[in-house]
Amino acid sequence: MSQLKPDRIVLHCGLHKTGSTYLQRNLQTNRELLLEQGVLYLGPNTFKKRCSELWRHLQWGRWDRKTPKRLTSQTRSTLMELAGDHPDRIHTILLSFEAIFGTLRNGLAEPPRRKTPNKERKTGLYRYAKSRTKRLITGLEDSLEHRSIAWTVLFANREPEVFIRSCHTQLLKEGRHNPETSHFDTFRQTADFSCTDPKSLEQTLLKLGSKRDLKIVRIDYEQASDPHEPSTFLWNVLKQALPQQADRLRQQLEANTENENLNKTTNPGLNERGLELAIQARPLFSRSEWKLFRKFLEKNFAKSR
Repeated sequence: MSQLKPDRIVLHCGLHKTGSTYLQRNLQTNRELLLEQGVLYLGPNTFKKRCSELWRHLQWGRWDRKTPKRLTSQTRSTLMELAGDHPDRIHTILLSFEAIFGTLRNGLAEPPRRKTPNKERKTGLYRYAKSRTKRLITGLEDSLEHRSIAWTVLFANREPEVFIRSCHTQLLKEGRHNPETSHFDTFRQTADFSCTDPKSLEQTLLKLGSKRDLKIVRIDYEQASDPHEPSTFLWNVLKQALPQQADRLRQQLEANTENENLNKTTNPGLNERGLELAIQARPLFSRSEWKLFRKFLEKNFAKSR
């Protein structure tokens, strides 16, 4: 029976508000094309729904216990199924999910938890990035029964003030704000961004490479992107994530005139009027209703480039 033994696994971990949704939509649209080149792509929805035990382990797993057999069984079966008819031809797994390091909601918006299985109960965006990434890596190693893997942890970073403001806008769009954090100045003073410095993140994550082949790749979002050409960022990320396939993928993606996602900006910011409406509407809608309202805001009050 053919086995799935990838030589390389790439973890694209965001950061938040650095074009992750745009990248994921284009990679998901071209998933079959990637498979033909030996690359198995997993986006956020696939990871959360199909690898649910691994996702749960990433969030709540304990370092002092072995990887649960139910997790390894489910993850192995799912990856084999997603790999198609010839899993032995898969040399690279690319997983893109900005919540690997942590979520905006848990890091910035919700109060500290009183009880968690792994005692990671403090707030602060990306406070537990290292431990979460380690649980994901070990979970994949144990599921694949394979440790001779070259790991790449890739993330993009933005200028700090722009990053903080973008995170605030995202929380407003998701309806995760309260009266105290609705206004940016208050949010700026109270939200904990102390663990988001990209250089510190890089140094912390490098410690995961003491017993494995691991490389950290950090991309400057402002330098690697062009607001008038969304695909610029995609090509620059592919050069880092899939250097052997990047040029060919670009040729094939550009040749596909039916791909509407290539030059379509996703998850846009809001203009001032949109932000005002988000703040005013928060008490009016339920969580399910807010999803529809968010689409309304993005369609009618997107921030111009």
